[in-house]
Amino acid sequence: MASVEETVEQRLARLDAQWAAERRQMQQDLSAAGGEAKHLRDTIQVLRDSLEQGRIGEQERIQAAVAGANEDVVQLKGTIQALRDTLEESRIGEQERIQAAVMVANEEIVQLKAIINALRDELEGHKAGEAERKQKAVAAANSEITQLRDMTNALRDQLDEQRVQANDRANKTQTQHERDIQHLRDTIEALRQKLEAVNA
Repeated sequence: MASVEETVEQRLARLDAQWAAERRQMQQDLSAAGGEAKHLRDTIQVLRDSLEQGRIGEQERIQAAVAGANEDVVQLKGTIQALRDTLEESRIGEQERIQAAVMVANEEIVQLKAIINALRDELEGHKAGEAERKQKAVAAANSEITQLRDMTNALRDQLDEQRVQANDRANKTQTQHERDIQHLRDTIEALRQKLEAVNA
């Protein structure tokens, strides 16, 4: 019974010691956590201060950039106005040049129309004369063709007559040749007979 009580006492002592150790560990952890929390709070404060300074610097940079941009805008507006004035002057000069070019072109068009009308009239005159020349040439060609046809017919008739005469002369010559050949054959036959009689 005494050993059981001692065991319980020992167990209670061990639990007390363990609880004390855990308490000390917890206190140490709490102390460490408190130190870390303080470090974190200090870090946060430092970061907050840096951020605030960064914001102040950013605002100053933004203000400086805005001021510079405003100056650029003013300069650009002045440049744009100057370019607009130059463009307006160029447009006026361009319109004047265009009007002058249009006037010159209109004058040239009038001259070209006059030249075209003159050439058209001259062409019409040439066409009329050409038509007359063509008609005369056709009439002369028809007359010449008629003459050539008459001459061709006459030559054809003359050629036909010459062919008939040539055929007649050829026939007569052929007949005469045949007669001469027959005569020569008869003479040769007679001479052969005389020669045979003499040799007999």
